[in-house]
Amino acid sequence: MTLAGEPAGAWLKRLFSRRLIFVMGKGGVGKTTISVALAYAAQRMNKKILLVEIGDADSIGKLYLERPLPDFPRQLMQNIWGVRVEPRAELEAYVRAHVTPGFIAGKIIRSRLFDYLFEATPGLKEVMSLGRLWRWEKDENNPSGSSFDLIIVDAPATGHGISLLRLPDLLIKMIRVGPVANQIRVLQRLLKNHQKTGLVLVALPEELPVNEAMEFYSEAEETLDMPVAATFINCVYPAAFSPNEIQQIEFLESSHLKQFSSVEKRILASAGKIILHRRNQQKHIDEICAKAKNHVQEVPFCFTNDLSVDEIQKLSSFNFPVC
Repeated sequence: MTLAGEPAGAWLKRLFSRRLIFVMGKGGVGKTTISVALAYAAQRMNKKILLVEIGDADSIGKLYLERPLPDFPRQLMQNIWGVRVEPRAELEAYVRAHVTPGFIAGKIIRSRLFDYLFEATPGLKEVMSLGRLWRWEKDENNPSGSSFDLIIVDAPATGHGISLLRLPDLLIKMIRVGPVANQIRVLQRLLKNHQKTGLVLVALPEELPVNEAMEFYSEAEETLDMPVAATFINCVYPAAFSPNEIQQIEFLESSHLKQFSSVEKRILASAGKIILHRRNQQKHIDEICAKAKNHVQEVPFCFTNDLSVDEIQKLSSFNFPVC
């Protein structure tokens, strides 16, 4: 959580000192919103950002282009680029790079066996996706002409995301020796380099997402050796009333309702619901703050189903309460 007396934005500078950030969390908690907001925050620090989508989601593409992102970096805004990882294209490129002559590689790629292996081989899509991230981190095939300062990955939901990040460890235990194992070890060193790679966890102040977040903290530190660098608690209701005001509202609700008009009663009932919503959320917020070892940032609830780019840009100031 925030250090006492720490200047505003210092935690963001620490986070953005890394090259590769995975935004993790349970499905539906707002990973894409936080990924894009982080890109805007980094943009204000004059960094060049690559936003990456992995898996089946295409939310970033729809937000900016109203269609899925391409499988090559495309500029979305000044200093912000977007791309979608396509594992099959990565596997095809791998075969072409390692099988000669080229016509044999082409025959392999066009064969039914290739299709079968791509769909049926456990972990193949994931390792191809990670390999692509590693090459972007090394600045290979960067069409923008200069290096990306920061790569933000809108990762799959927590269970799949953890499997993705655990894969290099599992493959090294299985393969052990040879050129493929050596390449995977290089990737593994990148993921476990705390100066280069960081995890960002997104949660909602609700029971199931928070329970999953608690498990993720332990998994990230003890199993992945990739501790969480920052936590975002999304969709937090405002603390609309002071403690004294809450006391007065609850007193009026409990003892003086008979003397109020129907309009006044509805106003009191609405205030009571706002207080109850925030109180229920606060216990989950406190649970996360007690467990987290790094910065915890609240993100306010927005009363809309589809946040626009402009609305996300406003959220990216992260000028909201913290633990």
